[in-house]
Amino acid sequence: MKRPLKKYAACLSIAGSDPSGGAGIQADLKTFTLLGCYGQAVPTALTVQNSLGVKRCVAVDADLVYEQVAAVMEDLMPQAVKIGMLPNAASVQAVAEAIRQFNPPFTVLDPIMLSTSGLPLTNAEARQAVRELLMPLCSLITPNLPEALSLAAKQNGTPKELAEWLSKQLSAKGVLVKGGHTEGEPTDVLYADHSLYIYRGERVETANSHGTGCVLSSAIAACMAQGAALPQAVERAKAFVTHALQQGADFYAGKGHGAMYLLP
Repeated sequence: MKRPLKKYAACLSIAGSDPSGGAGIQADLKTFTLLGCYGQAVPTALTVQNSLGVKRCVAVDADLVYEQVAAVMEDLMPQAVKIGMLPNAASVQAVAEAIRQFNPPFTVLDPIMLSTSGLPLTNAEARQAVRELLMPLCSLITPNLPEALSLAAKQNGTPKELAEWLSKQLSAKGVLVKGGHTEGEPTDVLYADHSLYIYRGERVETANSHGTGCVLSSAIAACMAQGAALPQAVERAKAFVTHALQQGADFYAGKGHGAMYLLP
């Protein structure tokens, strides 16, 4: 009698490629593995970057992005999907079509707009497409404070105000506004299921913080793939990021903003 096969807790990253390994699909795959998930990846853009910044970004053809996502989901459907950089409106439309067609159990969107060095990684048309086509399909979006202000078209606002406003006005099921850009203690705010959750953190003194947003969202996806409830997944993911920042503080990881410690 043939014994039943186990199924992987699989996570798919749909994001840009970072050849330095600190962010994008490379950081996502490391995070998935460290948290016990089988990693899958679809690149949306190729970048020229290292710890000193992003020098160039070239979009992958949108039809190819869709075909890659469809090929993965037709064969080994991931329990969770993490979406990162989408360089143009065509990419947004392709990913939205795939998410709508295959309806994965959990999708988290990290709406990356600017590199740390200030290079625009997307344009106004793409940002509008994210608001209208993609955000309503996602289980969670994870903007930092500047990204939340941009999505809300506001000049100011607290993480708490923005999380609730984005969820209600843009039909996002869950919104986690990251407070790392605020003064003092970094506090993240999750608004989901008509409830607010506050996550107070600690500011780690380190030069190696490249990819924190990518790692946080992919860690949330990994925790969700393994059956955690959303508030607990966010809590575990934040602890994972804090540990990686702490562990990496004593390492040389490039001449600029190095990558976090994503090793066993």
